Amino acid sequence: MRVVRSLVILSVLVLLGSACSEEKSGDSAATTTSPPAAPTGPQNYTVIVDGPSTLGAENFVLASYFPKTLSARPGDTVTFDNRSSNDIHTVTFGVKSDRSDQPAVVTKAGQENPAVFGPCFTTDPPKPEMTSCPKPTAGTPEFDGKGYWNSGVILPTPLPPEAGPKTVAVKLAADIAPGSYVVSCVLHPPMESTLKVVASDNERQAPAQVASTADKELGEAKAAAAGLKPPAPVTTADGTTVAASWGDTAAVVNRFDPLEVSVKVGQTVTWKSFTTWMPHTVSFESPFATPSEPNALLPAGVKSGGNFPGGVSHSGVFGPKPYYPVETFSLKFTKGGRYSYICLLHPGMGGAVVVS
Repeated sequence: MRVVRSLVILSVLVLLGSACSEEKSGDSAATTTSPPAAPTGPQNYTVIVDGPSTLGAENFVLASYFPKTLSARPGDTVTFDNRSSNDIHTVTFGVKSDRSDQPAVVTKAGQENPAVFGPCFTTDPPKPEMTSCPKPTAGTPEFDGKGYWNSGVILPTPLPPEAGPKTVAVKLAADIAPGSYVVSCVLHPPMESTLKVVASDNERQAPAQVASTADKELGEAKAAAAGLKPPAPVTTADGTTVAASWGDTAAVVNRFDPLEVSVKVGQTVTWKSFTTWMPHTVSFESPFATPSEPNALLPAGVKSGGNFPGGVSHSGVFGPKPYYPVETFSLKFTKGGRYSYICLLHPGMGGAVVVS
């Protein structure tokens, strides 16, 4: 009897142990996540250009593409989406990282360079003196890794659809050579990323994974931009200085600070971009509706250093050297009143001078 009872107890323990083992095994299988399957066939990826911010409060410009690195195969398509709230950008291939070969942003005549602001696709390498492009063909050509491939300007999100495109799609040609290709914005020198073209049998991430990485990098960049502080205003007996933006190589705050500045009759206000790469205008009663109009980058009305009693004064484009020939703009205010102005280049950017 004792032997039988012992055998029964032993059998029960074995069965319980087996059941527990199966239960644990089942739990393990339920909590294990398999890596996502590698995508097959041509893929469509989205790269975020810059990022959104609150106009009138943040006005960030994030000098990056998100994600900063993307692997794709020949035949894949990469759509670059300008999410900026206040700045234009380009998607450009073929320009060196030191920008020594890129076409000048502004021509010698002070106009927008068509090779920068407009679509430009050529098998020839870019040159600083380049101001014209081959006659455009229907549609956007595939990128084969050669020459100069420039999207032209893609616009910020607040502008209406009829103003122009806010995205550009880059299809990688079937014969593009594997390798790393620099993507740059020819308007903003620090802004670039890397497109890695891998062989057709190499692994790459799924579009959803790329989107997740892009969102993470964008969030980190915006958090860093929130910590940027404006420089202290420089005030003398002759007047004061207004910051026309501030930041670092990764991000810029496109706001005038102080937003409203007070001076006495006879004093001078000087505007300066406290960045290494961001241009602006200071435009009182601007004669131009958009910066793409002829002569909109040139001064109009009361010129820098002149006496300003009110009316039209448009600085033309000014910004940090060596990218722009003029670094500051100043006016001597000769009549009391409140004078509002805008930056013609950046939506939502404006300020005022109060003269007593």
